[in-house]
Amino acid sequence: MADPRFFLPADAALFDDALRNGTEITLSEKASHHAMRALRLRNGETVTVFCGTGREWRGTVRFDAKAGYVALTESSDPQREPPVRLTLVQALVSPEKLDWIVEKAVETGVSEIVLTPAARSVTRLAGDRLEKRLQKLRDIAVSAAEQCGRNVVPLIRAEASAAAAFQNTQADLRLLLAPGAPRPAAAAGGIRSAAFAVGPEGGFSPEEIASGEEAGWSAVLLGPRVLRTETAGIAAAVWLNTVLGDYPRA
Repeated sequence: MADPRFFLPADAALFDDALRNGTEITLSEKASHHAMRALRLRNGETVTVFCGTGREWRGTVRFDAKAGYVALTESSDPQREPPVRLTLVQALVSPEKLDWIVEKAVETGVSEIVLTPAARSVTRLAGDRLEKRLQKLRDIAVSAAEQCGRNVVPLIRAEASAAAAFQNTQADLRLLLAPGAPRPAAAAGGIRSAAFAVGPEGGFSPEEIASGEEAGWSAVLLGPRVLRTETAGIAAAVWLNTVLGDYPRA
């Protein structure tokens, strides 16, 4: 059974110093509460902690009335990131769908999620509402990374428009998923990064597709069936990981 895992936003040197000197690190208030109340861990059980650099540290946990603490015993650098860096440009959709998209994108190996309004988006976010939504999605990304074994938490950012998202997102391969596009998606070997853009319900508008193509994106069809907005990005990530990444091929 895998160790319980906790993300701590700290410098890796803090963990290395604690391991070398035999001192404890303190879990965050949220992590301590989760470990004690939800997971019901007991003193002496083994846990894993990570800080987003790709490395992880194992140790034994103990609790007092204030917090949880971990005495580190070893570190490792497991390779759990895909060999191709994946970016998802996702048009704004309902909160429930967006939560699900972020969680599954983390599990399938996406390294960056770019949120953008689109002409056909029902959900609109700006100012404080956007910042609060981004923070919640980042918390979801942390939880998903803890659960799936990743030691890197994907970056989540927002752009003001689809045109800006297309212009400001760079990758060796950039695919704009568009039902009715004249050509199927294709990916050649040797690329180091790939991005795929998914529109809202109803897809990107013709004007948005044109702006994407002007920015160097290729409008493509992922398959013979029309996928829902919450399915398309995850399907694209799985496809790219099968063709170019770390998923097995038949």
